[in-house]
Amino acid sequence: MKNKYTLCGLLLLIAFNYPAMAQIADSIRLHIDTCLFILQQNSLYANRVNWQDVEQKVFAKAGQAKTKAETFEALKIAFDALDDKHAAYYQYDDSYKPDNAELMSRYSDSIKAAWKRGPHVDAKIINGMAYISVPFMGANKQEQIDSYANWIYNEVAKLQKQKPKGWIIDLRLNGGGNIRPMLAGLAPFFRDGVVSYYINKKGEAGDKSVFSKGNFLIYDLIQARIKNKINSFPNAKVAVLIGPGTASSGEITAAVFSKRPNTILLGNNTAGLANATNGFVFNNNNNYFLISAAQIADRNKKAFPEIIKPDFYVEGNESFNDIPNDPMVKKAIMWLTRKQSHI
Repeated sequence: MKNKYTLCGLLLLIAFNYPAMAQIADSIRLHIDTCLFILQQNSLYANRVNWQDVEQKVFAKAGQAKTKAETFEALKIAFDALDDKHAAYYQYDDSYKPDNAELMSRYSDSIKAAWKRGPHVDAKIINGMAYISVPFMGANKQEQIDSYANWIYNEVAKLQKQKPKGWIIDLRLNGGGNIRPMLAGLAPFFRDGVVSYYINKKGEAGDKSVFSKGNFLIYDLIQARIKNKINSFPNAKVAVLIGPGTASSGEITAAVFSKRPNTILLGNNTAGLANATNGFVFNNNNNYFLISAAQIADRNKKAFPEIIKPDFYVEGNESFNDIPNDPMVKKAIMWLTRKQSHI
């Protein structure tokens, strides 16, 4: 009898404090609990959220929900609480990506126009310097990863044959995608060794990334098969161009280069999404959560900031249709042709 009354008291307590929860069907309640559990256990920003308050608001909003699909608006409350600008939320036919108006306002007309032309690699010699742009790379399957990696690698090899005096790597239109083909394609710029780790919200470091014998490895596994290898040139002088259009994997690529000798970052602050995401599929494939799950750290396991800042800021509108006269390219050439470290 004691257990019976204790259970009744618990149910009454729930109904009193969370009246909406008491009206929700068990299947709906379990669905919401599952969603909140995934976010709380895996989000990089989970520790800054008052989950008791969020739970109460979510169940209150979902009080009239009769199906799992009808919980969509309620669960947006949890995503907004995380304030994860890298996140995306899909449930049945609905989708939600948290607003990032501040970043949108930083996109110039020239960046928007260049993006409309689609991802492409621009590779050329300018005043004795090798210039190459590295675009967004939305590769998922291994075949795609290999293809993108060889695309970049082959262009680097062609430019290297012309014996440039220095290099300009343009990441200003690189909105992210898959880091594997980017760093595999740019492997000749690095000497062997560890370049990064992922650090989860518990502070645990894993997913060690390494350059070895001209390959890019994670978990000690080669991430892209390069067909026609060339000798690496880790001592080459490199200027990396960044800006608000540099996001996610593009930012991580810039961060990795920032720890390389004979390298400078020029331009403006990046998008502020320099972290690792993870995707969670559940509810019979009707739910997909993409959330920031880890920080990116250097070889010493020191976390990079989420906004990658240049060593030198460069003002002026981009000129993607006339790269030799682009303000950042001009500054990069100035630095590459000088022996001093300043420009």
